[in-house]
Amino acid sequence: MDIARIPEHALRQIWEHQRFSTTYLRTTDGRPITIFSPGRLNNDSGPDFLDASLRIGSTLYRGDVELHCDAASWLDHHHHRDPHYNRVILHVVLTDEDPSPPARTASRRTIPLLILHPFIDPELDAARVTMLLGETAERPVPLRCRQHTDGVPAETILRLLERLGDERLELKIRRFHERLRQLVDESRSFVRERFPQYVGNPDDIPLPHRTYRRNDFTDRRIWDQLLYEGIMECLGYDKNQQPFLALARYLPLETLRVYGLDDIQTTMALLFGEGGLLPSLRAIRDRESRAYVRALRHRWRELQPQSRKPKVHEGEWLFFRLRPANFPTARLAAFCFLLPSLFNDDAFRTLIRVFKDETLAPRERINQLFALFEFEPDGFWLRHYHFCGAASRNGIALGTARVIDIITNCVIPIVLLYARVFGEHSIRTRAYTIFAGRLPLQWNSITRVLQRQLFKGRVPIHTAQLHQGALQLYRHFCTPGRCQECSIGNELGFPTSFAVSSSPRETGRC
Repeated sequence: MDIARIPEHALRQIWEHQRFSTTYLRTTDGRPITIFSPGRLNNDSGPDFLDASLRIGSTLYRGDVELHCDAASWLDHHHHRDPHYNRVILHVVLTDEDPSPPARTASRRTIPLLILHPFIDPELDAARVTMLLGETAERPVPLRCRQHTDGVPAETILRLLERLGDERLELKIRRFHERLRQLVDESRSFVRERFPQYVGNPDDIPLPHRTYRRNDFTDRRIWDQLLYEGIMECLGYDKNQQPFLALARYLPLETLRVYGLDDIQTTMALLFGEGGLLPSLRAIRDRESRAYVRALRHRWRELQPQSRKPKVHEGEWLFFRLRPANFPTARLAAFCFLLPSLFNDDAFRTLIRVFKDETLAPRERINQLFALFEFEPDGFWLRHYHFCGAASRNGIALGTARVIDIITNCVIPIVLLYARVFGEHSIRTRAYTIFAGRLPLQWNSITRVLQRQLFKGRVPIHTAQLHQGALQLYRHFCTPGRCQECSIGNELGFPTSFAVSSSPRETGRC
């Protein structure tokens, strides 16, 4: 096999594992290249490798790397128009037999070019290339213990999942608690004393330390903002959590309340405009979509007379490998229609009352939580998932699985944090009961792998606690290979070097 003709996905393996001479690497304009880190492989849309670290000439760069078989593919794939490629610092190609114009980003920056073929080991023969192709096949990573778990009691697995589910819940509570403290600090407008001057050893200078009292957390607005940010983050799924959370912090709930949450056009103009999700009218062919976007853009300009740039760049949003119903445009539109009912003047108190009402059975309490996420979209969003596509038959309503996910990852941890801060034992008990005994989450690729290879049908994952425990097990024990630190590994004879901490249920931390 001619090395110069190997497919692009084998080229990714060559770059990732540095199977070429790195001693005399140079760009096509003669600058030497030193690779400190090739970056991490990106299986989503955008550049092939993210967060690479390179020295090109005398300058250190940290950014993304894009790989192609030839330099012309940059233009052929329209990367010069895609803002997702604005962070590319090096364009790596196998060959460049035909002269091509230098690659440029959508921001008009020229990208250095590396032709890799002269530096690849000539002994990389056809057999090795075939093995590289096999390494790129996407398949679930087999668990090390999959062939030995038949003898592990189901009760051992169940106890482990419960413990890990509680640990994962505790991590969420602590994360929200840290953000709550930040919101308290941001809400205070007091004059700070000048930090005292110290002489002598810098190691002896005391670190600033702030103590908090219960009264610091009585302002309902900080709890509303915490819930607002948490729901926005959940709407982003795994791929868009960061831009959703950033948007929630750039546009706090109180800012939206100034204009009135019932004014859907205004809140939508602000969120879509500041989120960089309002497309150019030239990119829209559908007449209905063009009129809808024109109205939103006009309203956004009225609200932001001094600023024309969004707070979140459009390149931060991902649509690749998402079902249309999960597009960030669809989820953000749904949130705009949720705002009036979900965040009225008494929003957080309404949520807490659901857990304070001792007459409600767990199922009735869950039904009331679900009712908080019901809304009716307008005619446009009944037929669309985004602005630039054809109309669809389905609307943007949040499905049952998404509402359960929001309750599990946002509502329950925040309610448990509230109960911890104010010593509300009954609220803690009712919220934890829902987490441990109700709310079956939707199966995903991780839980399917664990059920097939580890649980083998003996442990049904039928509660949010067990589902969260399975995620914690796979991501923090199975994937890193920490088998000797897992209860199942102990059962199979692995040496013990780590003890899983006690659950919130056992310590009363929730």
